[in-house]
Amino acid sequence: MKRTKTNILLILPLLALWILTAGMGAKPSAEVPLPEIDFKVTVKDDQDITTKVHHATWDGNTFFSGTRGKGTVTITFENVKKATVVAGSAVNGKVDFQITLRSGEVVAVTFGDTSSFTGTTNFGTYKIIAKSIKEIVFE
Repeated sequence: MKRTKTNILLILPLLALWILTAGMGAKPSAEVPLPEIDFKVTVKDDQDITTKVHHATWDGNTFFSGTRGKGTVTITFENVKKATVVAGSAVNGKVDFQITLRSGEVVAVTFGDTSSFTGTTNFGTYKIIAKSIKEIVFE
């Protein structure tokens, strides 16, 4: 009888913990994140196909974040006029971009080649990985 009580006292906390954690694994959403500001862009891919996109995001954010030399830079979409891929730069899992700011300054930034640009179009959602992008022009 004493052993049964001990077993129950050991099992109850484990059962409670399992119940609390079992429902915490929600599926990732397939929806495109909708930013507060509706950034409108035209994306040209490496096949020269252009697509008009709104509610644009980069890895789910309204800014570019990448490396510049040994440092990390973040450039908000508000400051960007266009982002152009440096031809032939998609090597070793990275791709180089030239970000042209609205001020006219050009900033070289490197991204992981699987970073993605997402948004919505008139015909549905749109997603493209960095290594397949040729140019992004902001309105």
